[in-house]
Amino acid sequence: MTNLPNDDTAEPLTLEQLLEMDNDPVSGEMIPAEMRESMSERVVHLSSPDGSERAKLPDLGAELARNGSFQLPEGVFLGRLGGDGRTQEGVGDSWASTTPPHRPDWRPRVYHPKVAPTEPPPWGVKNGKGVRLHKVYGPENRTPFRPEGYPMTCIGRIEVFESGVRRQFGTAALVGPRHIATSAHLMPRDGGAGRWAVRFVPGFFNGVSTVGLESFCEAYRHVVHPNNVSDSTQDRDFAVLKLYNPLGNPLGWFGTKTYDDDWEDEGRWTLVGYPGSITGAERPTFQNGISVIDDDPSGEWSEIEHRGDASDGNSGGPLFGTFPDGLPYIIGVHSGDEVRMAGPIVAEDNNVCAGGVGMPRMVNALRAEWP
Repeated sequence: MTNLPNDDTAEPLTLEQLLEMDNDPVSGEMIPAEMRESMSERVVHLSSPDGSERAKLPDLGAELARNGSFQLPEGVFLGRLGGDGRTQEGVGDSWASTTPPHRPDWRPRVYHPKVAPTEPPPWGVKNGKGVRLHKVYGPENRTPFRPEGYPMTCIGRIEVFESGVRRQFGTAALVGPRHIATSAHLMPRDGGAGRWAVRFVPGFFNGVSTVGLESFCEAYRHVVHPNNVSDSTQDRDFAVLKLYNPLGNPLGWFGTKTYDDDWEDEGRWTLVGYPGSITGAERPTFQNGISVIDDDPSGEWSEIEHRGDASDGNSGGPLFGTFPDGLPYIIGVHSGDEVRMAGPIVAEDNNVCAGGVGMPRMVNALRAEWP
């Protein structure tokens, strides 16, 4: 397909228009070998919060040679610890209200994902707690799929570690060469250097990446601290993380766009995530044809209210549409559900994404700060 021009007045494609689009295959290497090798995760990273345990690490080589395995010293983390994690200050209105997407020439364009079997989750609890549905409206409408091609391999699962222990997981999407967007409430509570780690696996499927790539995160910025995310702050439940490895270069990334209320009540949007309630967060799901039923702006940020199905693990997942240029733009990341009462009457009962003009402005600012 030839990419067509796009502008801020363009409307996202309808579900009927998407059905007429054919997947666009490519020939040759899916990712250039040199680029893949430069981001190889065959390297094993061992980290400790202050580096004090690293003096013990040279002995591990001899132990590995003798036994074929080694025991990590106390306080050593298998992976790359993060550095600077904190709240993002306001970036101002000088940044653009859109960020452009990027599809590398070697990535096939997939409009219709390859459907995967639905399997019950292998466990009934997550971190000792039952998996909580945000909201599922009527019959279950999410479909598991195998992520292949652009943009589905720009979406992945994140695992969040604090003090070396995995605390939770969710969904994130590439929005730049080394930038991923997700929910603020997934972020570590302590963003001090060496106190946290976040692992991003694009195209995560049954425990591995379908593209053979992954990266830990070096830094993050959230709009609101995770301890302060509530019904009143869901519009700002947004974070951007900096990857150690620039996975966007081989895989591409989503654009971001400010939601326009002229698009209300039109089934133009897709939600992707890793819900624990369907496949134990081992396979992603998608739901097409979602309508935004309302948006509640507050300054630069806005609650994007919809009734797409979601549960734990969907958090941070992109709500996006395909525009006339054939490329995808995110209008919000999934936060959770919202129920508001007016006396005995249910005034609102929705799922909510964080969006608004603050989202692309923040992405643009951090792409400039973290080239």
